[in-house]
Amino acid sequence: MTLSLNKRYEIIFLHEHPEAYWVQQYRQDKDLTDKQRPGRPRTTTKAQDNRIVKMAKKKHNITSTEIQQKLEKKDVTVSSRTIRRRLVESGGKFVKEISKPLLSEQHRIKRLKWAKKHKNFDWNKVIFTDESTFQLFQSNRKVWQFTGRRKVFRSVKHPQKVHVWGCFSAQGFGKLICFERNLDALFMCSIYERGLIPSACELFGIDSIDWILQEDNDPKYRSKICKKWKEENEVTVLPWPSMSPDQNPIENAQLAREWNQLSEDLAKNLVNSMKRRVTALIEAGGDFTMY
Repeated sequence: MTLSLNKRYEIIFLHEHPEAYWVQQYRQDKDLTDKQRPGRPRTTTKAQDNRIVKMAKKKHNITSTEIQQKLEKKDVTVSSRTIRRRLVESGGKFVKEISKPLLSEQHRIKRLKWAKKHKNFDWNKVIFTDESTFQLFQSNRKVWQFTGRRKVFRSVKHPQKVHVWGCFSAQGFGKLICFERNLDALFMCSIYERGLIPSACELFGIDSIDWILQEDNDPKYRSKICKKWKEENEVTVLPWPSMSPDQNPIENAQLAREWNQLSEDLAKNLVNSMKRRVTALIEAGGDFTMY
């Protein structure tokens, strides 16, 4: 059989063919597994890597550009992109900063006392409400976060609010009241009439009074007008600790276009989180929780 010209050239120049590499490797090592090839050399030393991570942990909202500038002052030239890679290699993530209320010692003591008292409370009969449920205020800063407890930014409580009032219980979601005017005590009573009572009838039954109202310590809710309305309508109010949005599960229900389509399971899961919230508050000694 006569070999083709191309085949003869292939045999003659086998040393330039890919198969030649594998033949030579087998002769040398008796092993055909692909060896790890050396990659691009690192532009930073181990000591420099440690310095980069230390800077990020010391000042958690520092940027890669700021780290780069600090290193340049130490005669270390490295790109901000490399700095970000080193931080990620060390388990860092550039995440949005968490904002929590600035708690005084008195706040923590009262929160802890409340949590211990309500550790085994029956939350299924509570109607959770919040006029400031859907807050526009958020902490938009980002920080370098490493494995372990997340960094927290302490903030004074001055959130912007959209004008809505909503409520829900373990039985499902109630009315959502939207309004444009400022909310005062008198208008709050009209919300009780249009929102709270119809929701309670729908969630617990028309004739049922076996439910408890949860609301925060806004002065409007504690006003004489609102107190009188609740007394006349036999509404029982759940005591609530100051500066405690983390204990209200309705804070986790984001404003949706179709409030009525929020599922009963979601409401039930939010209420079921109360035991975990209270336990977390006790474990935190009255300080903020990660809810």
